[in-house]
Amino acid sequence: MSRRGKGNADRSQEIMDRSSAISSERPRWIVGNELICNWLNVLLLHGSDPRWKNQRRVINSYLTSVPRADAGVPILQYETARFLYDIANNPEAGQDGVRILWLIARYTHSAFATQTFGMDVRALFTSSFTSSLGRPTDNSSDRYLTLMILLLNIYMRQVWPRYWVGCTIPGMHMVDIFTWLNYLPLCLKPWERDARKRFKRDLEWCMARLESIKDPAFAGQYMADAFLPSVIQASDRGGFTTEEEAAYLSLQLIIGAADTQKARAEIGAVVGDRLPDFADQEHIPYIRCIVKELWRWRPPVSLGHPHVTTKAIIYKGQQIPKDARLHLNAWAISHDPKRHENPDRFWAERYADDHTTTMQSINSSDVTKRDHFAFGAGRRICPGYHVAERSLAIAMMRILWAFEVKWAEGTKHPVDQLTYTRRSEMPGNPSSRLPVALRVLNQKKAKIINNTFQALQQERLPIVCQSVLKATPLTL
Repeated sequence: MSRRGKGNADRSQEIMDRSSAISSERPRWIVGNELICNWLNVLLLHGSDPRWKNQRRVINSYLTSVPRADAGVPILQYETARFLYDIANNPEAGQDGVRILWLIARYTHSAFATQTFGMDVRALFTSSFTSSLGRPTDNSSDRYLTLMILLLNIYMRQVWPRYWVGCTIPGMHMVDIFTWLNYLPLCLKPWERDARKRFKRDLEWCMARLESIKDPAFAGQYMADAFLPSVIQASDRGGFTTEEEAAYLSLQLIIGAADTQKARAEIGAVVGDRLPDFADQEHIPYIRCIVKELWRWRPPVSLGHPHVTTKAIIYKGQQIPKDARLHLNAWAISHDPKRHENPDRFWAERYADDHTTTMQSINSSDVTKRDHFAFGAGRRICPGYHVAERSLAIAMMRILWAFEVKWAEGTKHPVDQLTYTRRSEMPGNPSSRLPVALRVLNQKKAKIINNTFQALQQERLPIVCQSVLKATPLTL
């Protein structure tokens, strides 16, 4: 639907931005919001709910703050250095598309966990790793942190619908359509028994970490630069966004060999024999172009989550009734030939004259000049875009500087950019196995990677691994 459906940027601005006061409500999700999340998930809460307003206020105070995002750059640079180190010192991981995705997941979510809790995610693989499933199979202590990553991965991929985001897909649970089923006795509602069990499990997992943070001794030792928003989900959005876009970046680096060579040459001319950092982006304008084009070419959430109108809206003489569901079709807008010449082509040069940041573009009164809609629109816009913007730029520069990106062994050619996703998923969600392989360009770069990461480890403040905290065992 999102590939062939219609999207219009002018409508988006008028209805979702200018009329956001009455177009930012959410549908009722009995299983996903009320049972699995117990009305505690800021993404799913109604806009009129005081909890949404309180959580949003806290989120906006931190994640949409440029100084706070800049303060997290050293953490992003440490985690990307670790990603490079993991690939450089484990050639097998660089040849396995599943492992590459998991290492990207570790980097993105560890960066957010460190900024938020003062706790990191150190490992994803155990001695018995099942490549076909892409997840660990043993019962070691790092199972907790690994399952956390799995749960976060599930959010964007929407392939295991029993979790809370899958529960928002229309028709996933009949009780969301025939609400009278909600009045049945509990013994006749297996969906509610399962959902409440999941909420209890997740709450215990989170509370174990929150209680540690409340301990002054822990905070003083591990949390010098960390901050704690009221809700965990806010930080996850930026993590998912970066993870999905980093996956598509790897694919495009092979398809667009000329883009890769040009970007690598510009990076090398600026940084020489050291790892790129975020400050280098200012001197490498082509990186800014690639980031913008990546957000446009493959928006990570093609249709977003639905908005609901609280009053009727009149748009160009037509009435959008109260309680109508609205979707921002970011995919269709981004691939509208009236907005973008040859929209299916990855062409970074289309942004050569666009020097705006994501925030400047979002706030522009001229919607024709908006670069992309990857972060949504209106009051429900993703609050983590400052962090996601920095995270993707750093990862992109370092991958280009360090690695040769090539097709993985056994990849079927030609690789269709539009059908690369699984057919059951929406565009913007890559397959669970990247058809690419990463190899360090030369031993000189491998040595620089190792030396840089080891130096960063020595300089880093003490950080506790999330898996060492006591929690109720989790089961898949």
